[in-house]
Amino acid sequence: MADTSITTKNLTVSIMGKEGAIGIHKNIVRSLGCPNYLCLRVSRSNNSFLLRPCNADDKLSFQMPQDFLNDHHINYRIRSLRFVQDLLSINKLDKNGSYYLTGQMLKNNIAIVFPLVSARPITPETEGDYLE
Repeated sequence: MADTSITTKNLTVSIMGKEGAIGIHKNIVRSLGCPNYLCLRVSRSNNSFLLRPCNADDKLSFQMPQDFLNDHHINYRIRSLRFVQDLLSINKLDKNGSYYLTGQMLKNNIAIVFPLVSARPITPETEGDYLE
């Protein structure tokens, strides 16, 4: 039987400044229990954000696409050009750059925090490293 454990390496998102998007990888959704909605919260200091399961009526809730986990052709991105570029600029990252962020699961698996200090540029060499 294959090992299906989630490692820290797998707790990644892509943040794409030029596109104004945060790419939510499938392992993020799996590690949070496959919720129908995810909420995005930014820290007061703007140096990290978290993703957690939530309800449709929560502020900044985003519905997961149907069959997201079962269809490898479906990608999920949260889009806001201004939000993404401001978040990158505040953290002294290129607002048009693309980065992988590694997250840390909070106690009791209730949320994943993504510190911007963990940003690693997406390059041709690293582009496929964290896609699941």
